[in-house]
Amino acid sequence: MNTKHETEVLHANWLIALPLIAWAGNALYALGEPQGWVKDYSPALVASALIAYVFLHGQARYGGRALGRFVLIVFAIAWISETISMITGFPFGNYHYTEIMAPYLWHVPVFVLPAYALMGYASWSFACLVLDRRGARPDRFALLCVPLLAASAMVIWDLSMDPLRATLEGRWIWLDGGAHMGIPISNYLGWFGVTWLMFQSFAAYLYLRPKHRFPKLVRSRMYWISVPLAYSAFAGEYLLNPVVGSSQLEMTLINQTLVPTNSLYADVAALCLFTMIPLAALGLVMALRSAASKRMVTQIGQREAR
Repeated sequence: MNTKHETEVLHANWLIALPLIAWAGNALYALGEPQGWVKDYSPALVASALIAYVFLHGQARYGGRALGRFVLIVFAIAWISETISMITGFPFGNYHYTEIMAPYLWHVPVFVLPAYALMGYASWSFACLVLDRRGARPDRFALLCVPLLAASAMVIWDLSMDPLRATLEGRWIWLDGGAHMGIPISNYLGWFGVTWLMFQSFAAYLYLRPKHRFPKLVRSRMYWISVPLAYSAFAGEYLLNPVVGSSQLEMTLINQTLVPTNSLYADVAALCLFTMIPLAALGLVMALRSAASKRMVTQIGQREAR
């Protein structure tokens, strides 16, 4: 086994290991006691694993410059849209962050921006996988359809995430409440529009950039199996909360009504079970198909050469 091949195998193994570490970190978050050290530090484990994953996965497929462009696009659009929304109520609705989320970049918590980039990259890669667009350069179909599917995947994640963070944990507050577990529907419409703009901007950049390459690691089936694992990493917390989750609050205030916290946990777990988990399963099926065969690799190579 030559050194180059050994390196590729090592990278492929890490691409599987890192999402699993993120899964474990989110499971620890569910298991941790409120204000205990597990609850405090497990998010750092999740973030570190996903940052390393995005770097390895994105570097292999796009190269460092394009991956940097993705992060810059996401950071800029996220910061602008969050700031405008907190001032005007558009596009997400009327809300504000609490001191739990400090430090801030003006109105926007600094750590919100990496969250957009990490789940954004996972959702983008998931859309490429499901639509069989696995090269580094989108064709005309992918130019339009990958951003739409990626934005939809982001909304599906937010459906489970936002009720826990905004109501139970109080990281941000919706001033007028909302129909979805205290979250306004405008949040999800705005979330779709903003994330679509991010993905569409990145797709246009990839489509127009003059040079492209087809990296060998992308031929690995492990490379693509890692994508649904990364996309669904937060499901570990959502699914475990009704069984092992603990909170300082037995009741949670939603739309000026006290709701048992266990009921909120159960509702979010059921939502995750019938949204994120089927999507992840679909991604695994697509990754395990003959997409890594020589025929598919040849097709991707032909697309890259056009």
